[in-house]
Amino acid sequence: MINPLIIVRDIHIASSVMVAGIVFFDLLVASPVLRNDPGVSKAESSFRRATGRLLWASLAFSVVSALAWLCLLSARIADKAIAAVVIDGTAWMILTQTQFGFAWQIRLLLACLLAACLRLRRKPYDGPAATWLLVAASLLAGAYLGALAFAGHGAEGLGSDQNIHLASDILHLNAAGLWLGALVPLALLLVHLRRSHGENWVVAAAAAGGRFSTLGILAVGILLVSGTINAAFLLGGMHSLIDTAYGRLLLLKIVLFAAMVSLAAINRQRLLPRLSAHSGIDLASRSTDQLVRSALAEIALGVAIILVVGLLGIMPPANEMAAHLH
Repeated sequence: MINPLIIVRDIHIASSVMVAGIVFFDLLVASPVLRNDPGVSKAESSFRRATGRLLWASLAFSVVSALAWLCLLSARIADKAIAAVVIDGTAWMILTQTQFGFAWQIRLLLACLLAACLRLRRKPYDGPAATWLLVAASLLAGAYLGALAFAGHGAEGLGSDQNIHLASDILHLNAAGLWLGALVPLALLLVHLRRSHGENWVVAAAAAGGRFSTLGILAVGILLVSGTINAAFLLGGMHSLIDTAYGRLLLLKIVLFAAMVSLAAINRQRLLPRLSAHSGIDLASRSTDQLVRSALAEIALGVAIILVVGLLGIMPPANEMAAHLH
């Protein structure tokens, strides 16, 4: 029987990563590439409508799943039905008297502030005001996603070990938002540029792909370092990758991550140079279509990783499992 807590965790992680990814992409890729370029105005308009709807839907899913996570966790702790923990105040007690609940209060406040910031951005601000609103939205989205670390294994330690593990988890989550979460708006931008037939669409697509590729290298580096730190805290030795269920799931996550990196490397080494070569509209169109398909494949692998993360989050770490075995 499928554990509903795993499903809710997966939905929450995926939607939170998506929220951060869309905002990060807007700040670091879309706005710099599309700003003040009348040749891609049609594509920009349709792209922003699409990502705007996706962003609000992701934020709504994230908040609703956060509340569902709280109720399911309360029901699991109290060994009662969900309706019972809501009615008798157990869920409220978990929210107000536990570290998990305090983290959830902060995250819900951050979600409200982010929603207000996004609402303000819908007004026709220009110049520095628009830029600062986008920067504020990015900081709030990063904090909202990063605070999810307090619901993971990183919050279970003590002293300096806990601080290092939490910092690593926060970086890991934001790097996931920067890469995996931004893949969807990247694919949308390339599709809308390709369909617009605007005067400068090829130049804009090449610039967007190049910027995202550079950010992807940064994100992969952070994911590798933070993932290694997390594994050092949770595995208890390389043998745990094979000897424990937790380790085998983590190994699966590593394999999926390696596949994503391989696809990204192909994009950077083969497809992006073709798009930037100014060798004609037909070749640029084919290269853009290939980049979109590759991004969709990376997204599918990323979703699989999130499914694995949902399972890992409710399992005891491998070091604890190994301790029980010995």
